[in-house]
Amino acid sequence: MCGFVAILAPHSPPTREDMLRHGRALAHRGPDDEGVYLEPEAGLGLAHRRLAILDVSPQGHQPMVSASGRYVIAYNGEIYNHLELRERLRREAPELAFRGGSDTETLLAVVESRGVARALEAINGMFAFALWDRQARCLYLARDRMGEKPLYVGWLGGALVCASELKPLLAGFPADTDDEAMALMLGLGYVPAPRSILRGVFKLPPGHYLRLTMDDAHRPASLDALTAAMRPYWQPEDCLSNPEAPAHPIEQIDRLDHVLKETVRSRMLSDVPLGACLSGGIDSSLVVALMQSQSMDRIRTFTVGFEEAAYDEAPHARRIAGHLGTDHTEIVLPASDALDLIPRLPKIWDEPFGDSSQLPTLLLSQALRRHVTVALSGDGGDELFYGYARYQLARRLWPMYGWLPGGFRRFAARRAATSAQRSFRMWRLSQRLSAPDFDAFYLSVLSMLPDPALFWRDAPALWAQLPDLPASLTDKDARMMLRDQTLYLPDDILVKVDRASMAVGLEMRAPLLDHRVAEFAGALPSSFKHRDGRGKWPLRQLLSRYVPTELFERPKQGFGIPIHDWLRGPLREWANDLLAPESLSSIPQLRAATIRRIWQSHCDGRIDAGYVLWNVLMLMAWQREWRS
Repeated sequence: MCGFVAILAPHSPPTREDMLRHGRALAHRGPDDEGVYLEPEAGLGLAHRRLAILDVSPQGHQPMVSASGRYVIAYNGEIYNHLELRERLRREAPELAFRGGSDTETLLAVVESRGVARALEAINGMFAFALWDRQARCLYLARDRMGEKPLYVGWLGGALVCASELKPLLAGFPADTDDEAMALMLGLGYVPAPRSILRGVFKLPPGHYLRLTMDDAHRPASLDALTAAMRPYWQPEDCLSNPEAPAHPIEQIDRLDHVLKETVRSRMLSDVPLGACLSGGIDSSLVVALMQSQSMDRIRTFTVGFEEAAYDEAPHARRIAGHLGTDHTEIVLPASDALDLIPRLPKIWDEPFGDSSQLPTLLLSQALRRHVTVALSGDGGDELFYGYARYQLARRLWPMYGWLPGGFRRFAARRAATSAQRSFRMWRLSQRLSAPDFDAFYLSVLSMLPDPALFWRDAPALWAQLPDLPASLTDKDARMMLRDQTLYLPDDILVKVDRASMAVGLEMRAPLLDHRVAEFAGALPSSFKHRDGRGKWPLRQLLSRYVPTELFERPKQGFGIPIHDWLRGPLREWANDLLAPESLSSIPQLRAATIRRIWQSHCDGRIDAGYVLWNVLMLMAWQREWRS
């Protein structure tokens, strides 16, 4: 895994020293090597930091120039089918010779053979890249299908700047914060693509690419203009439909077994030590079972346990590992380890990020990195196979709200909002009553703060700021999963995993996020994904072929921390400082009095508002770290 920066500034070309400085802001993503490519006459600079995984020799050095000399790439990620692509290219052109064994060189060869658009359709992996076409004098930016790897693009200081993270942009260029992005962050806990926390800087959405010319470099794009210029090459909505239930469920499970074995096998390719995260839940247990079934050696598995028993998954993972025969390592951490990390969070997540499971994810990454450089995880199972309890909650609650006449719901919502000054729960109720349709109602279930106006002056409701889902998709279950696959998964879960793992130089791979798995899951009807009140039915059925059901059939346990108690206890002084009136006043749009009132009610034990307050705390910590 790696990190890169690309700058296109024809009127003020970057120097080698500029690019080295920007690249070193991403040194944590690539501790093994650094490189710079300059083309002063075009105003182009590429900087790359390398974490060597495949072909750790100097032959994998980046930025890399293609065999013909036409293309130069700075690339972050892994192409899992790069060996198959090499064989295909050799059959088509027997004279083709590769200098080394890196997937970067393979990617360049595919681009030279097929062009960028067809190359993106051919490759299977997690990636983001900046590709300079020296002949056409244009810059291509692309991001993988599911959004595992990040890519920012913006117009700052008269230059077009692209980077794997915001750190080079925050440290090296003047930029204002985006008020609408801040309000979205308070509601969701993260800033959804294509926005970023900086005005004029955007995230390239998953499954898209962008072609930028030298003229574009000094012509800042609006959000609407950038969105119009982006080209999708894969979208999850194309996988979803409203099919009939399969006639032969066992055949579908057999097919899933075949697809997942292929995706797991492809992600076990590594020239450095490799292991797997094992929580004892459905997803990670299935990944580990499929790894062990295809390995002659004992797979190394890791679980982080916590001293707080209610948040400790270690016993469950231990039983799964014992049955599968893995080489299991269990790491038990005190709460103080998590508390000690909190001052580092706004530096690691350089965009405000409010998912408190960032703490155990970072601790897990640190522990894993002491033993391995690559680890497989079970991320993606919930979003693809109906794993979240909130799906069933929304389906159960919507009829209770939806049948009420619109006028009555609006009246009740206003009354509930008035009572919200005394009761945080009444505010949540008012947001659900205000939802104009099922999609908006699901957002009220998904988000901590469906209407950021509670904390942010004049903020519109979340449902009014997010793109509509396709009208052709009529199945409510599919609509909820699509919202998660295009919002929560890439902008929360995968941001959390990427920043936590890259902060310590660890590469995380998620076999369930292979696009073939997404396409398989999308073609299944919702009734095949959840049965008897439980989600992920196909994954459960497949796992039972490898592990006895009594070892994994238990209530779902999130990867969280006791945030309510910590904010009343060891984190109280830290939080009180960030939520002090003089601190909150640094962002004038915040409703400081309301935030202070809810904070005091939480401290007194009258309400549990830890999770929604965490969003405010992470925003204030980011503001203090980066904007003071």
